[in-house]
Amino acid sequence: MSIKSLLFPTRQLCYLCKEKTPYLKSFTCTQCYEKLDFVYKEVEIDSLYIDRVFYALTYNRYLRELMHDFKFNRKSYLYKPFSKFIISMIKEKGIEGIDLIMFIPIHRRKEAIRGYNQSELLATYISKELNIPISRGNLIKKKWTREQNTLDRIQRLNNLRESFSIKKPEEITGKRILLIDDILTTGATFNECSKTLNKNGAKAITALALTSSKTI
Repeated sequence: MSIKSLLFPTRQLCYLCKEKTPYLKSFTCTQCYEKLDFVYKEVEIDSLYIDRVFYALTYNRYLRELMHDFKFNRKSYLYKPFSKFIISMIKEKGIEGIDLIMFIPIHRRKEAIRGYNQSELLATYISKELNIPISRGNLIKKKWTREQNTLDRIQRLNNLRESFSIKKPEEITGKRILLIDDILTTGATFNECSKTLNKNGAKAITALALTSSKTI
């Protein structure tokens, strides 16, 4: 198998295991699909700025390994099946009336190190598939922060405070926004971004994540 095939699986390969298969669902073979636990769950987080929050999949061991590869092992192509899973949730939960899709930004230095923002990859594909405009470079992370998964709840809130800003408020004024991230933990990142959007004129914010490590 060529290097190109490893990085960009063909239509005959499962994006999760890279095995050939005559049948794919959301770029995923039957065996891999059955290892995923789809819940399409709405959750409450401590936020005054978000209208609704959903995640698509249980954070089981199989998905945890895939997520690690997606974020840290340069398997960026996993955005395709992951985006499909989120789109299925959007349709299943009847999430409609969205004017603009946005994503959780990462600091420019972190993006340079990683090579991409995984949440932007998800949002871009969802935008294209649902024909909803996407906003790029408007919501930015202006402050370098410690990794959230190394902190407790209070530290997470303090770590992110005043980390985000909006460059063009007129783009979001009066808009119903779909805010995309890969994983929901305490909800601190969603909350801080939504606070920034809300203060700059957003009408309503629905937050979506692929999965959640939050104890519900």
